[in-house]
Amino acid sequence: MFQQEYKRKLIDVYEAVNKIKSNDFIITGNVAAEPLTFMENMNILKDNGVENVTLINLLPLKNFDFYSNPSYIGVLNFESMFYSKFLSPVHKAGRITFTPNHLRNCGVDKMYYLDHNKKPLNIYVLAVTPMDKHGYFTSSSYGLFNRDVLKKADMVIVEINPNAPRTFGDTQIHINEVDYIFEGKGDIIYAPSKKVNDDDRKIGKYISELVNDGDTIQLGIGGIPTASAMELKDKKDLGIHTEMLNDGLVYLCKNGVVTNRKKNYFPDKIVTTFTLGSKETYDFIDDNVGVLHLDVKKANSPYVIAQNDNMVSVNTTLQIDLMGQCASEAVGTNQISGSGGQVDTAVGAKMSKNGRSIIALHSTAMIKTGDGKEKRRISTIVPVHEAGTIITMCRADVDFVVTENGIAALRGASLRERAKSLINIAHPDFRDELTEMAKRYNYI
Repeated sequence: MFQQEYKRKLIDVYEAVNKIKSNDFIITGNVAAEPLTFMENMNILKDNGVENVTLINLLPLKNFDFYSNPSYIGVLNFESMFYSKFLSPVHKAGRITFTPNHLRNCGVDKMYYLDHNKKPLNIYVLAVTPMDKHGYFTSSSYGLFNRDVLKKADMVIVEINPNAPRTFGDTQIHINEVDYIFEGKGDIIYAPSKKVNDDDRKIGKYISELVNDGDTIQLGIGGIPTASAMELKDKKDLGIHTEMLNDGLVYLCKNGVVTNRKKNYFPDKIVTTFTLGSKETYDFIDDNVGVLHLDVKKANSPYVIAQNDNMVSVNTTLQIDLMGQCASEAVGTNQISGSGGQVDTAVGAKMSKNGRSIIALHSTAMIKTGDGKEKRRISTIVPVHEAGTIITMCRADVDFVVTENGIAALRGASLRERAKSLINIAHPDFRDELTEMAKRYNYI
């Protein structure tokens, strides 16, 4: 029965791309659900004279030529709800625009925008796992807002990827929900964690002091969260409720640290809304009923997160001022990434019984100067943020802040206490200057 329907809906990639018409709005899947074969053939649009197509994504993994090639101006417009590294220069060139959001609401808000402005969502295209005997595909490592988009889109096109991990949760898509199917090349883009350095390890050790046996944790991606995972290897009975399942968290699972027995929300299960990492991590989630990829409205709701007692969130920021305001997605007006689920998870952890939210960062960073050939070191703890800087997390939501120099506890602290605590974990070379500026601004 389902095989007959599959054959009836089966087309090739060229036919699939040709479904796009001028002025269409399109949303693509993300992480392992990014339709790479489809995207590789978008040049067909230019060849066919298609114009003014808007492509909406979140954390795309492949830097296709059309993002920066000026010959696509007038053909493709781009919107993103979270920038990958390669999209920041595209933003500077004026070729893409950013959609501010908290990750928990990214799909809901985008659907609201389209409805409110009477704009259609013409096509939803994503990569999926092969159909099972019951007629179901899965959106692989991508839960996020999959269900919201499926309901809204006029047309759903799926790219079959036999190498994508099959998952459980809100990732199931029945063939009755699909308009067209094509079989892709089977490419997968992996994103293994960065190597950790000595400062990452120091930060990880401080973070481990704030995590107890039996806690439920959320870790972001990058050197600091990876180092934190390594430092948690001697903990017991940890649970995972996270926005993103990654290499560090899977490391803890494989080393017997994670049991999920003491979680309140879906005990005995890992809860995430997407997975991004190495092949080993994708192999871990493949056909694993112990991992649930839930809709982001659920997984990232602070009220849902807070159902887990002893919830600990660990996120990173680019820069923090002496009041505790975190600039985690941009410095100045230069959009680098996005809010993601930082506020969702931090607020949810603080709402949890005995919960803790941790913001981590290196106390210094290297920036290019002049013509870009030289670099200088700056403090990432600043008296005030540069004009135009986007504040991702407001000062009232910040709890613990950790650098390689120690821990600052800001929850309930006055401005004077905050400034002193943050100066104490700043790099020693900048503490005198920060103290002077704190006095000037009447913080201390």
